[in-house]
Amino acid sequence: MSKDLLLPAMLLGQRRPPRGRTMTLAAIVGAAIAFVAPALAMPMGGHYTGHVDNQTPRPVGLNEVEIQQTASGMNTGPGTPLDGAKVQWVETVTLKNGQGPVRGTITFTTPSGATSSAYKGVATTDPQGRVSARGTYQVTSGTGDLAGVKGNGDFSVAYTSKADFAGEWRGEVQLPGQKSSKR
Repeated sequence: MSKDLLLPAMLLGQRRPPRGRTMTLAAIVGAAIAFVAPALAMPMGGHYTGHVDNQTPRPVGLNEVEIQQTASGMNTGPGTPLDGAKVQWVETVTLKNGQGPVRGTITFTTPSGATSSAYKGVATTDPQGRVSARGTYQVTSGTGDLAGVKGNGDFSVAYTSKADFAGEWRGEVQLPGQKSSKR
């Protein structure tokens, strides 16, 4: 027999190859699938810091204000493709008595591409005047090496001053062509 595999032996019409030199069809198929497996969603996250660049408050009712703002900052996430990414936020917060919905877009920009996510959540103000927010995000687009990225997750943020904040994001991210997480 010229081949050491069960499948080639079967294709040649031979019933059984020599003992100890067989590879099952399942092993062959399994090995082939391992090389073409699609990118899987994986846990990923990071921490960011930011500074409000522009803020436009507009009264909309008694003890209620709508704030449109832009901010910029930096993401850290060792072992992730977004480590060191520049971050930009464009958002609207509507606060009534210091509480209310927040929605916007966050964009992470790296030298090899960018990804944007829509987010929404709830902002709160504690009795000491500290503002924080929690919510969810959904990846909406990617460019460059991040074209085709998909994902969603949760975020939290807390202001450390009137214009500075820090937060984190955690979720499932599927990067095009990536087979495993580096975390």
